[in-house]
Amino acid sequence: MNELVSIAEANALIDQGRVLHVAGEERLLRQLHRGRWIGGTTPYILTRQGGMAERERVFVSELPVNRRDVFIRFVDIGYIPAISTEAPRNGFTIVIAPGMSEAHTIYGLTANRIPGIREIPIIGWISGVHEEDRERLTARVFNGLTGEASDRRIVVMQATLPLERQASVSIVNVFKPGDGDEIVFNEPSFAVKECSINGKPADFYTYASSRGLDLKRPLVTELGGEFINVSLKAVDAESRSVQFYAPVMKGRVYRQAAPLPDYRAALIEAAGKLRLTPVLSCNCYHNYTYGHLEGELFIPLPGPAVFGELAHVLMNQTLVCLSVHDK
Repeated sequence: MNELVSIAEANALIDQGRVLHVAGEERLLRQLHRGRWIGGTTPYILTRQGGMAERERVFVSELPVNRRDVFIRFVDIGYIPAISTEAPRNGFTIVIAPGMSEAHTIYGLTANRIPGIREIPIIGWISGVHEEDRERLTARVFNGLTGEASDRRIVVMQATLPLERQASVSIVNVFKPGDGDEIVFNEPSFAVKECSINGKPADFYTYASSRGLDLKRPLVTELGGEFINVSLKAVDAESRSVQFYAPVMKGRVYRQAAPLPDYRAALIEAAGKLRLTPVLSCNCYHNYTYGHLEGELFIPLPGPAVFGELAHVLMNQTLVCLSVHDK
């Protein structure tokens, strides 16, 4: 099940003991009954009938796991490594962090250095709010077991699967590195002043402003055989820095992504090629906006449009999917 439902319908599922992942606006999530569900705030939803900013229903994904095998908790920033070290060996972990929080920042900066994090299925996203509400509302995450919401802590669901089943996380990325300059950063950061360009020290603000970098095309690096994107947020004259929506990693080679002739078509085609049937999918808000996914069009993989995707590490302009299947 991956679909928009009313609050009454969502509560009926919760009362039946279903294990759920829920995305929607805060005032709607606060109306949900207590149960085995995990959630976060975003009004932007992709359905098989198209994308929309939904303000009266919530998007529900039912997870194929026995409720006895599910553990839900909040995690403070000091316990972020435990997300990996205490994860079930045969199962999956869902992580949702409140956008623009310290937890968001610390997870983004440190996740790729947590021992063993790439050896287990971890998927998640960064919560947010409608663009019209950014001055008055705060991104939040929800622990359905207790009914608590938080704008400071990460909420984590850890689920153990039967031995004959296994989980996998997939990254759908339509971008590939272009043939431009090699960019290497000295430190992991959401904002950069210095770097090296083709092996030589450089002022990245000067480089970006003089080249007029296209903010819609992310920087791309390769990690573990997969392309990882970080989206450009701003070339900021006041701080003389380049700001990102996800942190660049230290010492890795980045290039700006090659141009896409048709962003929307590339997204839909790539999502349609995924062989497994996901139980949970999260698409980037930038894909939603830059790819013009709002409106009536066929979306192969429905799910929330989010403000950063977690497939072990934090990235942007990707689609991440969780699948559960026989071994």
